[in-house]
Amino acid sequence: MSEPPANGGPTVLPGHPGSMPYVGIATFLKLPVTTLASLSELDFAILGIPYDEGTSNRPGARFGPRAIRDASTLYSYEGGVELFDVELGRAILVGARVADFGDVPIDPSDSDSARAAMTGAVRAILEAGATPVCLGGDHSVTASILQAFAGGPVPKPYLVHLDTHMDFDSYLPRHAHGTPIRLAVEGELVTGVTQVGIRGLNSGLADWEEARSLGVNVITCSRFRDEGIAAVLETIPAGAPLYLSIDIDVFDPSAAPGTGTPEPGGLSYVEGRELIRAVAAHGRVQGIDLVEVSPQYDHAQLTSTLAARLLLDTMDAAWSQGTRGR
Repeated sequence: MSEPPANGGPTVLPGHPGSMPYVGIATFLKLPVTTLASLSELDFAILGIPYDEGTSNRPGARFGPRAIRDASTLYSYEGGVELFDVELGRAILVGARVADFGDVPIDPSDSDSARAAMTGAVRAILEAGATPVCLGGDHSVTASILQAFAGGPVPKPYLVHLDTHMDFDSYLPRHAHGTPIRLAVEGELVTGVTQVGIRGLNSGLADWEEARSLGVNVITCSRFRDEGIAAVLETIPAGAPLYLSIDIDVFDPSAAPGTGTPEPGGLSYVEGRELIRAVAAHGRVQGIDLVEVSPQYDHAQLTSTLAARLLLDTMDAAWSQGTRGR
């Protein structure tokens, strides 16, 4: 691996191009592509999961990984320039070894094979000692990602789930994007669940009651605004290994219109960022996904840019706290 740039910024594999954002290949942050052989050299591995066979409304999240990567080039000026966050008063991701592991190969005609490929790719990242940062795809991919943690090299995580919907549906097919939290709980893939931002009309009463009876902590958007971050943290075991799953529709459509199931009244970017920073400081982040970006419903790259920036914030929150749980 190369040494950290003198002025800060993430450490990258040799060959990181120095150019304007719109020049070159649009990997995440224009970082080099890594291979299975070099995964062990990384702290964070970006993994695209271009799958949306689980959508129940507007399709298109299969194009999310490409849109997020393209938007992320906004933050790639001249290769080694530091990612200085003036609000934090410091550069972010200093010394973190980050590269793009490409996409999971998806055959839309064989969903079982696609799900197995998702699990296999994430398991490879975990076994190499890196933290997977997954770009969805619809939210059904989260269940396959979490399956990679089962019996793996890191402890079973506690799931922190940011979403407008509970994704605990009983009325949708088993592997739909409205079921991953149900599958995670039923499959005992996580030690517990806290959901934040819930406000959609699609979460039925029976499913809500069942989720709560099974120990799922449901914090609605209005409760979050009334009680703040402390209400979230008190539901999460301190120091626990964490998995963060972020559905882009947790944000208000005014900030993130490019998604299949938008719902008014969501979080602002700042609310989401500060919540994630607090959660990362409270536990030990072992994996991240950001899902449901559908660029054909976006305007001026608002949604994909928010997604790219939030992923940088989230990785830095994990990295700066030294909480990656190895």
